[in-house]
Amino acid sequence: MFFYVSEGANIRMWSADISPKSRRGILRRAVFSEEQRKELERTFRRQKYISKTDRNKLAADLNLKESQVKIWFQNRRMKWRNCKEKEVHNTRSPMDELMAQGLAQEEEEPSQKHSDSNNERSPPQKSSWDT
Repeated sequence: MFFYVSEGANIRMWSADISPKSRRGILRRAVFSEEQRKELERTFRRQKYISKTDRNKLAADLNLKESQVKIWFQNRRMKWRNCKEKEVHNTRSPMDELMAQGLAQEEEEPSQKHSDSNNERSPPQKSSWDT
């Protein structure tokens, strides 16, 4: 069995019996343990961007590659930004809330407002043009 991997204009053929370590260019999805994920999340809550020295230390502490920590932080920041954008779109400003309340009140009592406004008006005055 053979696998074809496209890398730009180059196409490489891999045999299925070659070990995964010898297959360069094929990236596997990193699976983090619960402990690793919790520590990454804890660090992310403290700092959204991690320095190279902090990244190296965290990678060593969690027995991960530096690149895994780097990519995890990039992906987590994207998820964080997307969640923030959804919150902004889902929440209304105080002015929007007041406008919505005002419109709702107008819809509830349209006939009463019109009858009150008609009663408050004075009868039409005759102008000098009418005579």
